[in-house]
Amino acid sequence: MGAQADQVRDDILGRVRSRELMPGDRIDETDLRERLSLSGTPVREALISLEATGIVQRIPRGGARITSLDLEGLMKMIEVLAEIEGAVVYRAARRINTAQAEILQQATQACLDHANGKEQPHDSYYDVNLAFHTALVEAAGNQHLEEVTYQVGNRLIGYLSARHNLPGEPQRSANDHVAICEAVLEAKGDLARDLMIRHVIFSDTLALDVMNAMRNAND
Repeated sequence: MGAQADQVRDDILGRVRSRELMPGDRIDETDLRERLSLSGTPVREALISLEATGIVQRIPRGGARITSLDLEGLMKMIEVLAEIEGAVVYRAARRINTAQAEILQQATQACLDHANGKEQPHDSYYDVNLAFHTALVEAAGNQHLEEVTYQVGNRLIGYLSARHNLPGEPQRSANDHVAICEAVLEAKGDLARDLMIRHVIFSDTLALDVMNAMRNAND
């Protein structure tokens, strides 16, 4: 892709990550062209690229939308993310350095503070949760694993954000982070991986709650 198509792709990804665009939302190609002062060619190139990664779905004569998942698709994608995140944290436990350990501890504490209402930053819990997982990706020190993590994670942002908005989920997540952080800092890779997989995975009931929450938010 050229620089202009990269600009379009980054604009769409930025709005996905900020939850301005959610699963099922239509991508307004006219808005992209006008707002970025571009022709239709780089917009189409960017959409083709994002479709290849699964983030965008192009529908014949129906335009492009952020890909949405049915219940089965969500469960399967979460299984993939759990395994990837497990691989990330296993390597982080083996490779984390002093500076990275400090960042991880700060991110862990930020999640606890947010979940317990001790601080009310502008960010949602999803955002501080993302900082924790990002710290682990950095500590894992594997560029290819990092690319796969974000590729899968970008497809699930809307669903993960909805999960963290459910009652009790921030507290559960933050407590899990404490245990995962301790395992990483103690170089217990196998334990950290098992904890992470259990942390990420969805039960059938939870998946239904997430799907219902997203439908209600769109009503």
